[in-house]
Amino acid sequence: MKTRHIALIIAGFAVAGVATGTKKALDHTSFDNWKSVRNTGLSDSGEWAAYSVDPQEGDGCLYFYNTRTKKQIAIPRGYQASFTADGKWGISLVKAEYAKTRKAKIDKKKDLDLPQDSLAIVNLSTGGVEKIAYVLSYKIGMKGGDWIAFSSCDTTYLPAKILKEKEVAKPLVLRHLPSGVTKVTKWVENYGFDRSGSKIAVSTKKCDKDSLSSSGVGVILLPDTSYVILDRDKEFYGSPVFDHDGSQLAYVASDDSAKSGTVHASIYHARLENPMKSPREIKSMFMSAAGDTLVPNQYTKPVFSRNGQRLISGVAPIIAPDDTTIVDFENPALDIWRWDAPMTPPQELKNVGKVREKNYPVVIDLGTMHQTLVYSAPLATAEGADRWDGDWALVKDPTADAVEGQWNYFSPVEISLVNVNDGRKRVLGKVPAGIATLSPGGKYVTWFDDRNYYSYNISTGDTVNMTASMPVLVWNDEDDHPMPAEPWGEACWSADDEAMLIYDKFDIWAVDPQGKRKPECVTGGEGRKRNLRFRYLKTDPEERFVKRGGEMLLEVFDYTDKYNGLATAVYGKNVKPALTVLDGHAYTQVRKALDRNVYTWQRANFSESPDIWLCRGNDFGKALQLTDANPQMKDYNWGTAQLVKWRAYDGKESEGVLYVPENLDPSKKYPMLCVFYETGSEDLYRHYTMEPSWSWVNYPFYVSRGYVIFVPDIHYAPGLPGESCYNYVCSGAEEMCRRYPWIDKERIGIDGQSWGGYQTAYLVTRTDMFACAGSGAPVANMTSAFGGIRWESGDSRQAQYEQGQSRIGRNLWEAPELYIQNSPLFHADRVTTPLLIMHNDQDGAVPWYQGIEMFMALRRLQKPVWMLQYNGEAHNIRARKNRKDITVRLQQFFDHYLKGDPMPKWMKEGIPAVRKGQELGY
Repeated sequence: MKTRHIALIIAGFAVAGVATGTKKALDHTSFDNWKSVRNTGLSDSGEWAAYSVDPQEGDGCLYFYNTRTKKQIAIPRGYQASFTADGKWGISLVKAEYAKTRKAKIDKKKDLDLPQDSLAIVNLSTGGVEKIAYVLSYKIGMKGGDWIAFSSCDTTYLPAKILKEKEVAKPLVLRHLPSGVTKVTKWVENYGFDRSGSKIAVSTKKCDKDSLSSSGVGVILLPDTSYVILDRDKEFYGSPVFDHDGSQLAYVASDDSAKSGTVHASIYHARLENPMKSPREIKSMFMSAAGDTLVPNQYTKPVFSRNGQRLISGVAPIIAPDDTTIVDFENPALDIWRWDAPMTPPQELKNVGKVREKNYPVVIDLGTMHQTLVYSAPLATAEGADRWDGDWALVKDPTADAVEGQWNYFSPVEISLVNVNDGRKRVLGKVPAGIATLSPGGKYVTWFDDRNYYSYNISTGDTVNMTASMPVLVWNDEDDHPMPAEPWGEACWSADDEAMLIYDKFDIWAVDPQGKRKPECVTGGEGRKRNLRFRYLKTDPEERFVKRGGEMLLEVFDYTDKYNGLATAVYGKNVKPALTVLDGHAYTQVRKALDRNVYTWQRANFSESPDIWLCRGNDFGKALQLTDANPQMKDYNWGTAQLVKWRAYDGKESEGVLYVPENLDPSKKYPMLCVFYETGSEDLYRHYTMEPSWSWVNYPFYVSRGYVIFVPDIHYAPGLPGESCYNYVCSGAEEMCRRYPWIDKERIGIDGQSWGGYQTAYLVTRTDMFACAGSGAPVANMTSAFGGIRWESGDSRQAQYEQGQSRIGRNLWEAPELYIQNSPLFHADRVTTPLLIMHNDQDGAVPWYQGIEMFMALRRLQKPVWMLQYNGEAHNIRARKNRKDITVRLQQFFDHYLKGDPMPKWMKEGIPAVRKGQELGY
């Protein structure tokens, strides 16, 4: 049976080859016009969909599509689309033309001298489109209203010279969509509608060049556009916010003119049923546990509780203004590292902005005006019960064990409940990593620990193990990281906090937070029965729970053949879901209309370009394709993806994906590239966009040009990440060569980035079976990397080795032999494979010196090695110019060793520093 299966695969490849004829191979000129699609969403009624089709360079197009009549309205260069709540209007911004913007940048123009965006207003009833130039941003009412507000940089409203000043607030245009009536308010710094769209709050900022201007806060009432000034002439105003029903407004304001340090502020509260009444000033002052005076400041952002009875404000320690008497060149510049400090200087410096802006929550009862400080610990966070309508807040404080977070991802975090009415505190204990949450209704605190879910009943004080009677595991027993067990995850809650919905490997379960009812399998055990994975898709961002009898949209994955699909289930019935599509595609960007069962999504697989599909109703197999983003794909030799299985050297079965050219000729020999990270077989039906490399090889590009790509799954043994990679990658490569004689075993290369880059560097010290290797951002020396810093976050790398991806499982002093055994640097003398390293000087994940250590070792040993260092680039390349460059160099490197092409100049001679930026050496 196995032999017949292989024969059928080969036959399939051969037939594909005959069918393709003389299709073109992808090349570097193919990238820019290759398009991507974005599923923006649906109107609430499902009558209209919005999506865009955009090239990688150039001008794209946004479309409004009528899901019933199939009428389509195109907005060239449109983006950030939205619908009014009644579905009558479509709105979007419109980018300036790509060519004009490019030329302006070449001419060194900046800011408002660059071509500016426009606004498109689409009448969805008539199809009419009106465009308004020079628009910076726009907003509409979330749940109603037929007005739009947009910030403008049109010189019709203000002189260009003034508009270009960075600190100057801009004109705000308020427009009635049906009639076109407009109202302009100058010098608006912040603005926002209430949910109903019936009023808009603004804060204005005085312009020194306009004697009539003033700073203040006001409300524009609709539809008559009357402007009510609530406050004016203070030195500072924060952004005003409405409560949920739009009847109240709050903002921060101050007469403090400080230009640095703390701006001492007050909270102001207005009831808008009488907008002529002056807002009430609410002053706050507290003392922290450390003895600091706490006051509101310029970073305080008030919010209302959902019912509007409370205002959640904030206070922070006073920061002194900058001392202008200090002379920079006489002042020492240093950071002090302290062994017992909660954070190291790199962490502090990376978080200095957050620390400066952090406020400790204060709950203000708007009836009694009583204020409660929830906490004053700098590292703590809080979550209010039932959107702050409840009487308790969950506080998580990592301070006591913060240092342990250096090496322990699961360092304990104290959780406690604070009564927002009187400040009473209940300490519940410590939970790993502080992964604890409140139920939506605020009745329970839940957390995961020691392979189980626990709940704390706030009203009774009882703690129960919610999953003690689960008949299946709720923790991931397949995770090979050396860390405490993690759960399969949580889906949502049911109404009234009746049940928490969680996952096992296959199904969705409802567990009782009181521990009285037996767990119920929401998906009827169908996942375990059919080897499927069901996961809940939340399509309403404001949804907080599911109701019994309510429909749940599910994404589906088949562990056996890697199919993906969509299904629906009815919560409370506990029967198998209605599975209407499960096939060889990936379904992503799934959207659902709020009020109707109308869906859109992106569908693709390796050989099929991503496009937008529409389905009216729940029979997902009858979906309609809306876009054909890349019709040119049919003119190119592409490839097919095949799931492959084999036994590793240790006898364990493994899986991987083999990508082969669609014009495969079994009588020829093909070079193979092995590309790996951890596991990739679940991505069998993923589409890889035809785009310049982010730091690794682009699969369709290489397959189109006559390569076979092999992506093996890797599973790790404790303390042996390098050998585990060898066990799966090399055994898989040997088996592919044995099984498919058209793979040339003499022309096999390997490539990996980051963790894959480390494994690549390790493999070339372990075997000589590869003709060449590409290693992006590799760790070469685990002994030095263990003590390194992830500079993008400031975090230590130690936990990565003791618990995380590097999988050593012990610290450097407990098992120095494992760090040395797994470090390519210490075995560099065994390397015979030509190696291309890429490591960039602003890498924030893997310290740049790791690539240098590997390069210098091989250079010292006189082994063939090159290193590409992109100046100012991060872990993965971001700038498109550099992405294009590495795509060329990777291809030239692999083509030289695996196809016999001439060695390019940059490999043979390099590029002299005096010629840097003037020649590329291709």
